[in-house]
Amino acid sequence: MKSPPPITRTLARLLASTAAAGLLMLTAPGATKPAAAGDLHKIRMVYDWSTADFELIPTAVAQAEGFYKDAGLDVSVLFPPDNSTTVRMLASGQGDIGYDAVTDVVFAAAQGIPITSIAFYSQSNNWGLIGPPGTTIDLSTLKGKKIGIYTDSWTKAMMPYILAKAGLKEGDVQEIIATDDDIPMMLTKKIDYATNCSNYALADVLPTLKQEPAMLVGPAVGVPDIPVWDYTTTKSFGAAHGDEVKAFLAATEKGMVWASTHQAQAVADLIKLYPSAGTVAYNTVGWKDTVPVLKGPGGYMTQSDQQWTGIAQALANTKQIPKVLPASSYYTNDYLK
Repeated sequence: MKSPPPITRTLARLLASTAAAGLLMLTAPGATKPAAAGDLHKIRMVYDWSTADFELIPTAVAQAEGFYKDAGLDVSVLFPPDNSTTVRMLASGQGDIGYDAVTDVVFAAAQGIPITSIAFYSQSNNWGLIGPPGTTIDLSTLKGKKIGIYTDSWTKAMMPYILAKAGLKEGDVQEIIATDDDIPMMLTKKIDYATNCSNYALADVLPTLKQEPAMLVGPAVGVPDIPVWDYTTTKSFGAAHGDEVKAFLAATEKGMVWASTHQAQAVADLIKLYPSAGTVAYNTVGWKDTVPVLKGPGGYMTQSDQQWTGIAQALANTKQIPKVLPASSYYTNDYLK
């Protein structure tokens, strides 16, 4: 559901082609380790995309500003070969904490994979249909249109809601699988609409075209207003390293709050540690639109039974999972301060 930074699309394709040989894990180029790294607890965080982008800013800030070091941690970031591998890397012990779509957790629980959400990254749904600048998106005219989609669990879960809102069924639209970024496909008229989150759509279009794309997102396009991203770990890692998980979340939240009020420096921290993240303009626009979805009525990172049963019910309603499990099957607040 993401759009990679413009300068990383070739790299993203290269990583995807390499994945056939096995899971590819890359430590961020240029990332610096604390001077006393040998005395710190090492945490490997697995991102949800094959390259860095502005959603990594809370982690990049916590690295650059020393928040992890102050918490006794040496945090490195691993990048999977595609957007469907984060959970598998955690489950196989190739990472400690994950950053991924909330739907990954529900699908994992349905399959008996012992992954649990330890905190929300975002608190609302900013995903939907994206159209060319200067146009409007009319769901009554959606039939027969070409729509770019990704093969991740989130897109699989949300597309049925768009079709239902438009009074359509599967097959009434042409779903075109995007192996890279679907926004350029939309701009070059290879597809009529892209599916993406507003922060990625704006970052991809506004800096270059100086216009905002047409967007119909969240409840306006028929999808439930549920969080999109979260932090996860395996139940075994959490049980064995609870203090480190707590320290990671506290330092990451500190980075999130700091980056919300120091946006220019936060972008600079990201690009310094992760040059492949793209341009200043791309990340500035994307982060600015990300900040409003980070905090909910309960603050940052908070989770509730109601939110998680709502997420699971959204998948059950479209027959993506056989049944809704107890909320405790999906998340825990044990590691939040």
